[in-house]
Amino acid sequence: MRLTFLKLMAYRMRYVTGIVTYGVFVGGQFAIWQAVWTAKNLGPSDRLDGLTLAELTTYIAVGYIARAAYFTNTDSEIAGRFQTGDVTLDLLKPVSFHGQWMAQAAGEVAFRIVFFAAPMALILVPIFGVLPPVGDGWWQFPLLFFSAFLINAELNLLTGTAAFFLEDITGLMSLKRNLLMLLSGLLVPLHFLPEALATATSWLPFALISYYPTMAYVGRLGTHETPAFATVAGLAIGWAVVLRLANILLWRRAQSRLEVQGG
Repeated sequence: MRLTFLKLMAYRMRYVTGIVTYGVFVGGQFAIWQAVWTAKNLGPSDRLDGLTLAELTTYIAVGYIARAAYFTNTDSEIAGRFQTGDVTLDLLKPVSFHGQWMAQAAGEVAFRIVFFAAPMALILVPIFGVLPPVGDGWWQFPLLFFSAFLINAELNLLTGTAAFFLEDITGLMSLKRNLLMLLSGLLVPLHFLPEALATATSWLPFALISYYPTMAYVGRLGTHETPAFATVAGLAIGWAVVLRLANILLWRRAQSRLEVQGG
């Protein structure tokens, strides 16, 4: 974890461009939703599917700030080490393969919080009028953010380990990231989707990565057919256990059929 943090310190200036990029994303979505409010003749205090414009803007901004923090490149790094043959060195180490990569992911997240998410918040909060946490959001959001990190890290491990079977997972990583953008509620709150799709996606692990943490932040858990915090916490624990077991089983199979083409 410490080594990953120090390694990323050497390239910290590249995250400045990331702040601009995420600012463009938030600004674009803010303009779109502002146009929706105008087209529907809604006022600042009017709600669309349970959210005011200020709450929706906060939802979008906090969602992207959180993504800047929990996003990691574990999947592509594992795939890269597999293709170069360096993964054999990982297998020789007397440490847990998954434990090593989870620690590296934690180091990357710690770096991103300090040098990416925090500076981004300082810029986006005043520009878009981001609201402070509402109600119990001040303690619910950090807990759900931690669960988002765990679930996202487990999904990255699954994707990275797939390289042992597919050899090249470039397409799989692209598919996973695009699905995360949509199914996690980052692009649009999940309850804005058609009812059947909203119900289905709300029980998937992706919803725990962005939708539920940001809904907790704006104080909307347990409202407008959104599950209460206790239900969301139980869902997070359940998916964390399922994904951990899936990673253990997949890793056992992967070790038995490792075929290194590089190195």
